[in-house]
Formats: sequence, C-alpha cells, structure tokens
Amino acid sequence: MTPESATDGATGRLLAADSFRVRGAVRGGEAGAHVGAAVRGFARHLERFAQTAHAAWLDASAEANPAEVSGRVSAFLDSARSRLARSGDGFPRFELWEPGPSDSIREPRLALAIRKLPQLQLTIALRSCPSGPLPRARRKGPNIASYAALRHELGAEPLLLDRDGRVLEGATTSLIWWNRETHRGAVSALPDRVPSVTEALIRDAAELEPRVATLNELLHHEVWAVNALHGIRPVSHLDGARCAPHDQERLAHFREMLDRRWEPITDPRARR
Repeated sequence: MTPESATDGATGRLLAADSFRVRGAVRGGEAGAHVGAAVRGFARHLERFAQTAHAAWLDASAEANPAEVSGRVSAFLDSARSRLARSGDGFPRFELWEPGPSDSIREPRLALAIRKLPQLQLTIALRSCPSGPLPRARRKGPNIASYAALRHELGAEPLLLDRDGRVLEGATTSLIWWNRETHRGAVSALPDRVPSVTEALIRDAAELEPRVATLNELLHHEVWAVNALHGIRPVSHLDGARCAPHDQERLAHFREMLDRRWEPITDPRARR
C-alpha cells in the first residue's frame, strides 16, 4: 500500500477537513534546547480527522474497503506529521477531496494544505443566520465554502441557528456562555454541529452544561467563541447589540489553561 503524499491543493468537492494552529519550532532555554512545532490538543485533531475522513471516504465510494481506507488515512497522517514537525507558525489543514472532473484517479484524495498564520484576534462579533443546519452539519469540511460565503455576505462570523431559532454554533467556532450569577458554563445541546476540539479541551477543565438557548438568551450571558486558531475570543456584539461584559479573571484562567495544552508534533519517521 502506497501512502498518499502530503501535497498542497486539490480539485473537486471538499469531503472532510481539519485545521489547527501550529506554533513553530523555536530555540531557547538555558542549554539552547530545541522545542519543536506544537499544536493545542494535537492528538484530538488527528483523531477527529481520521474518523471524519474514514466516514466521508466510505460515503463517497461504496466499493471502498474500510480497512484499506483506514490504513491509507493513517499513512497520510504519518506523512503529514513528518512535514508539520519541521514547519513554522501556520494554520495548516488536513483535507479529503472528492475527485474532480479532470482527475484521472476516481477515488477520494488526501492532501495537506500549508497555509500562513492569519492575524490572531482577541474578540469577535457574531451575526445570526436562522437558516437551519446544512447537510453533513456534524462533519467538518463539506460546508466550509458555504460558511465562508455566508461570512462574506454578513460581514461577520455567522451565528448558526436551527429552524426554531436555537443556537447551534458559529461558522468557524463553538460557543460557550457563562451565567453571570452562578458562574456555570454552558454549550449547545443540539447535535447538528461540528465536535469542537477547543471546546473539548475547555471541558477538561470546567463542567460545561449542555443547554438549549436562543439568541435573546445569549445576550444576557458572557459568551465566548472558541476555535483552534484563535483559542478563546469573548463575543463583543450579537447582531450589533453589545454583549454582557466578560470576566477578566475567568478569561485569563482558561487562556492560560489552553496554553498548557500545546502538544509537540512528533515525527513518526524519527522513531524508525
């Protein structure tokens, strides 16, 4: 079995994806020790993409052998990790593409997109979009282009609502909101959303209650938008209305917690 090479760019339709911030390799310390490239919660990103890509591949190719697909995804991730281990600051993305009309190979294709690190932001504004969940809403990848177009149209991060006006997630973020009286945190209990790695890391350190909330209810709470690129960003405005102020001590605590979750990108080939 020949593993797919980690290559940039692809054609066709995006079937699965997983993106994350890479903190590049640096040199420092009293002994000049080398600290390699790292990703917050990297093992969870690898696991999420492996599961998503495997399911998407089998959906796209009914004749595919599940065990062979699993092996090819695993080999691809090993190859990608070897490349990322030597990378600098960036925002790469694992991808699985459906073959395009001009592709000679008629099966899904794995790729690694090496992308520059965008400017990081400390706060974010959301604008609601009550359109209901798109197909494959629980899978990261298929809706990226639609969400990007929606973000361009709204001029802000879309806040995705179901058809009953209940909060799902941001187009590129998971939402956490805090009761200012009880100081308990909550996340959306609705299933039609992407499982967030950053939300899971915060869940490790705080009991976040699954809740159902409307846009109006969020306005009375401290709201965070979290993702792998920016970490935690307090939401400053919802549909132009100013949100409740955020607790600086709590914000600092959880940002520090996330900074303890950087995991080195180990090169599998270095162990052979």
